[in-house]
Amino acid sequence: MVAHPKVTAVIPAHNMASYIERALGSALGQTYSNLDILVIDDGSDDDTARIARRIADEHPHVRVVTTENAGVAAARNLGTQMADSLYVAYLDADDLWHPLKIEKQVEALAAHGHSPAWGSCYTLHRMIDSFDIVLDDAPSSHERGDFFEEHLVWNPVGNGSNLLVRRDLALAVGGFNSEYAKAGIGGCEDLEFQLKLLRRSKMELVREFLVGYRLHTAQMSSDIVMMRLSKLAVIKNIVGDEGLAEEVRERALVQAYLTLAKGYFLVRDWRAAAKSVAASFAVDRIETTRKFGRFFRREFGYWGVQLKRLLQPPATKGEPLRSFAAFGPCERLDVRTRHKLGYRSSLTRQAEARSSRQPQAVQGPASQNPIN
Repeated sequence: MVAHPKVTAVIPAHNMASYIERALGSALGQTYSNLDILVIDDGSDDDTARIARRIADEHPHVRVVTTENAGVAAARNLGTQMADSLYVAYLDADDLWHPLKIEKQVEALAAHGHSPAWGSCYTLHRMIDSFDIVLDDAPSSHERGDFFEEHLVWNPVGNGSNLLVRRDLALAVGGFNSEYAKAGIGGCEDLEFQLKLLRRSKMELVREFLVGYRLHTAQMSSDIVMMRLSKLAVIKNIVGDEGLAEEVRERALVQAYLTLAKGYFLVRDWRAAAKSVAASFAVDRIETTRKFGRFFRREFGYWGVQLKRLLQPPATKGEPLRSFAAFGPCERLDVRTRHKLGYRSSLTRQAEARSSRQPQAVQGPASQNPIN
């Protein structure tokens, strides 16, 4: 067993001049020493490549490769192919890693003897803003081992910057699917990749907040509707497997249609939201009714809390706003300081800003999936 196996951090970057230095700094600040860093400049036309190369000139284990713009999936795949390490860890150029991130993940897989049976490991994450201020803690997952069905329905992994994976396993499952971006619905390639990994091996969890997932209008995931259309396409692809139980298939499709409906709801496209709900009813009326009722209870709760805060501001304030670097990996955000209302509002504003190029509404369960 290798005591300290090599890890390659693959950082895909397209027009991320505002964030690439911070992302690289968080990779360079890792406590795990046997780490190479590979920046794939995906055809940027800003200063992304120049900034990355300046940093690479000062650090011999940092490489920068520039390619024609082909999307984040293709950039990650190229980085995986170029790596000469046992493990690959993906870091989006606008996200941050806690210094212990890679060390903790390697330790978790070392506990299994670096066995191919445990081929990957993820962590928890926090949402941060453009200034690295923590907005909220993401839901705290407990899933580990074989949790393919759970991941298909509610995605406990969360985002692409959480994952460390065996390079040979990443290549064996075909890497990230670049066809989604070509079809104009990119954004959930990491979800499909993680599901393919779980079909082949177990996934470990480090239950610590070791990733800062940034929310800003320039990122792909800020386009709420496109991301949810991408998720629906992924789910349709995956549930086509004949070996999947019908109950699981229906739960996954209902969740994907209603998630898309909520995206349309946030951008006030009522007709598209209604069509997505109708598509969900066509899959499973009982499951849709149950989830739809839960959605409205949460929605009423959201507006109720907002009204209460407007009419009766809290007497005590939460802790001061703090940056991602100021938090310990196991520390949770003070409940009085959690900016869920602000987070929800920021998502709505971002969606509205992009509504002029909103994709067409899904037409129902019989819609053709553009991804083969």
